[in-house]
Amino acid sequence: MTTPKTPARSKVSITLPYDLEQRAKAAGGNNFSAFVEQALEEKLVADGMLEYQRLRQNDPLDDVFEALEADLGEAA
Repeated sequence: MTTPKTPARSKVSITLPYDLEQRAKAAGGNNFSAFVEQALEEKLVADGMLEYQRLRQNDPLDDVFEALEADLGEAA
């Protein structure tokens, strides 16, 4: 059986406004790195979802899916 490896990590330096740093430290329970990692992951996922939505905006299949969802909603 194999065990998952911890992803490689690198140390970075960022410059933040003092108040933002303090709020992030407080919100992260003084685990600043974990808080920033989670925030970056969430931001990247949200940006990806927005890009996906933008790309699908003019997709004719969306009309089919919306009609199907409406029919299913009426049947329930």
